Amino acid sequence: MPMLPSRRRPARAQGRPLLAAATVAALLCLVPALAPLTLDAQQPKAGNKLFGFTDLHRIQVTISAAEWAALQTSTARNGGGTGGGDYKLTDGRLVHVGSGFSGYFPWARATVRLDGTEFKDVGLRYKGNLSFTQSSASAPLFANFKLKIDLNGTTGSWDGEKTFNIHAGVVDTSKMRDALAYAIFRAAGVPAPRTTQAELFFTVPGIYQDTPAGLFTIIEDINNRFLERVLPPGSGLLFKPEGLRGGIQDLGDSWSAYVTRMRPDRDATPHEQQRMIEFAKLVSQTNVELFRKRIGEYLDVERFLRFIAVNAMIANTDSYLGGSHNYYVYLDPADDKFRFIPWDQDLSMGSRGNNNSPNILAPYSGDQPLIYWLLDDPTVNARYRAIVREIGTSVFTRIELLKLIDALEKVGSGRGPSPRSFIEARAAHVEQLIAGWK
Repeated sequence: MPMLPSRRRPARAQGRPLLAAATVAALLCLVPALAPLTLDAQQPKAGNKLFGFTDLHRIQVTISAAEWAALQTSTARNGGGTGGGDYKLTDGRLVHVGSGFSGYFPWARATVRLDGTEFKDVGLRYKGNLSFTQSSASAPLFANFKLKIDLNGTTGSWDGEKTFNIHAGVVDTSKMRDALAYAIFRAAGVPAPRTTQAELFFTVPGIYQDTPAGLFTIIEDINNRFLERVLPPGSGLLFKPEGLRGGIQDLGDSWSAYVTRMRPDRDATPHEQQRMIEFAKLVSQTNVELFRKRIGEYLDVERFLRFIAVNAMIANTDSYLGGSHNYYVYLDPADDKFRFIPWDQDLSMGSRGNNNSPNILAPYSGDQPLIYWLLDDPTVNARYRAIVREIGTSVFTRIELLKLIDALEKVGSGRGPSPRSFIEARAAHVEQLIAGWK
């Protein structure tokens, strides 16, 4: 850590606690006890029937040859416009710009049958960063899709849900990592999307006739409906940062700089703008005593530690641990604090090789000041270790995780090698780590 330890440390001679009283109080207000890994602690109404962990749904897509041709103009880069946003072409077609690589993803109109219920004029497009670069024009059905029932004004929903991320397993051929990772996050007390499985079939006149596209994972969209469910009232400001190596950082006093990098999902109020700027400046400034005194005023420290612990256990460095992207930040109006939500787990659990697993007790690579300075505080570090012990003995265990893998392997067909060997090795590592503590 050549850069981070340059912060001025407060004296420890008096033996006083180094964490502000407000932060200690926040840490003591712990989230509910962990749920069994095979169950969700929440009992939502919307999506209850849809998001069964091992359910297998049927999605039939019928699309005209012209709309299919428009879909095939998608590219992984150079989308024009603002990353993560939509714009219209001169002919009125809506185009989405990818959030990471700025891909060009035109929306197409399709008729979709979801478990037999038909919806007309539904929005459908490709999606993805690395996953789309690895898709092939010769196999256009083997790609990730975004489906939005109400994009063109169509009414109705699928079990209360209207927007879906449908992943083919282009990068993760096991088609398990997203489902497994989000289940672990949820059981560990971190707000995370739900998943289920589906088989897709495409009909394009003259090209496909009810042609099977394979097994897909449906991932709950991170939107207002999700926030209302997991972090009520859900009316706060949602960010999806991109390109912020090192995570949250000071981008200056102009809100426009934060808009382009933090990418809020709506116009921020003056208070929300100021709150984010203050949070970023606190994380970036060099006085560790000030950081420890005030961080609990801005951050849900307890849930952030859980968020980091799970990312470290599942070895997802393509996340906040890497600092660049694949997470959401939510400013919760319930207490005016920031909370982190995981996203995009297909590169977790050994997909980049077991040698890429981060140090669970020090999950930072050198440029994540928020993680480093939190864990540098003895009080917070002790709480983090308690969380690792809690998750490692009730959620991230070989027995519990293999139950999920066994269940998923029975759903559908066409899966590649599962992350079973990584899970067994990583769970054993966590067990040994905890056993070695006094």
